[in-house]
Amino acid sequence: MTKEVNFTVPWLDRLKSPAQREDYRDKSTRGLQLRVSPTGVKSFSYAFRFGSKMGRVTLGKYPDLDLRTARQKTDEFRRLVLLGIDPRSEKREKLAKQQMTVERMVTKFINQYAKPKNTSWKQAECNLRLYLVSALGSQSIHDVTRPSIHAILDALVARGKHTAANRALAHIRKFFGWLVERGYLDHSPADHIKPRYKEQERERVLTDAEIRSIWNASEAMSGPYSAWIKLLLLCGQRRLETASLRRSQILDGCWHLSGKDTKNKQLHIVPLSKQATEIMDQLITQDGEFLIKTGRTGDKPVNGFSKAKVQLDRLSGVTDWKFHDIRRTVATNLSKLGVDRFLLQRIVNHTDSGVTAIYDRYSYLEEKRNALQKWADRLDDIVRV
Repeated sequence: MTKEVNFTVPWLDRLKSPAQREDYRDKSTRGLQLRVSPTGVKSFSYAFRFGSKMGRVTLGKYPDLDLRTARQKTDEFRRLVLLGIDPRSEKREKLAKQQMTVERMVTKFINQYAKPKNTSWKQAECNLRLYLVSALGSQSIHDVTRPSIHAILDALVARGKHTAANRALAHIRKFFGWLVERGYLDHSPADHIKPRYKEQERERVLTDAEIRSIWNASEAMSGPYSAWIKLLLLCGQRRLETASLRRSQILDGCWHLSGKDTKNKQLHIVPLSKQATEIMDQLITQDGEFLIKTGRTGDKPVNGFSKAKVQLDRLSGVTDWKFHDIRRTVATNLSKLGVDRFLLQRIVNHTDSGVTAIYDRYSYLEEKRNALQKWADRLDDIVRV
């Protein structure tokens, strides 16, 4: 039996724990009810009729939810009922939005978008967790504002990490853009935020002496990293694509990369020079699918590139360079050997945005093979001086 009472704060405070659950109805606010349990828990709810059925929405526990707020919520829900809207659906939607935390949605973004589409998805995950999740992880994606993103970037700039701020912004933009595309958000809070730092394109090309030092230093490293660095120099492909080299990709003297393996999602075939083939023949004698691995984590490609770089710098004495500079160095040396830009573009697998590319399906396999063999022979000359 629901008792009708004029709810007041003193009355609420005086209520004792009943032997059995008791329900009260507020005289002054239609639909507002209070349920008191034998353990003394006092819970506000809104009871209403929707169509031919009765419904109830829990508002909150007293005194965490005060009487004034309970009455305001009841009035809001009553207006929804008058408009033909079930307040339970509104509450469910609000709860669902609250549960869409930044951390949870970043995990969804990585699993549903980044992993299937990008070979470098680990970089995206690491960046988002390091900067976005660490600052706003518990917030709902609906509560993230442009100023809160600015705060993340400002903190990085204050620490002198200008390039990191740009990378963080790029990953944050991609994440929120995906949320908009999938309908989780109407607008991205990262829109209209400009990069903090104007980056200069790297122009670093390793000299012959530096190439020699790096090659020789790689021979003092563990087998997997030595092979990886040498193949970077011989083939000129991206570091992750090279590190993820698989047994099934090697066929008829070529390294076959599917659209899932490459950054631009295009099929790519790398003819192997004699020197590269020698390294492949050694790698392929081991068990497992991945050819460049340490074995400590099972059949998985090598990682820990930062540690490898520190070791290589120490052994070679070469400083102020990045692994990506090897790719630029190979491309530059291929040009020196007379390889034109058209063929060079195909060797390094840069996207051809021209209309003709749609119709030109010739593989240029032999031309690429000749060019890479010329470079491998030239590399022999460099390292054997």
